[in-house]
Amino acid sequence: MGPPGSLRKENALALSEYFGWACISLSDLLKKEVSKKSEFAPQITEAFRLYRYVPDSVVIELVKR
Repeated sequence: MGPPGSLRKENALALSEYFGWACISLSDLLKKEVSKKSEFAPQITEAFRLYRYVPDSVVIELVKR
């Protein structure tokens, strides 16, 4: 966690490599779903457009997959 520009993703990747953990970038995951025009793309696009959070149900389902 941190403010914009605080290298959150880079820190997460470094920690995941160090500890051998998986690292899931939700931002990358959501953008990929939009580009694939998946069933969740309209909800994600709308949330991005309105500068709102993507619904938890959508995020949880994508992480499960």
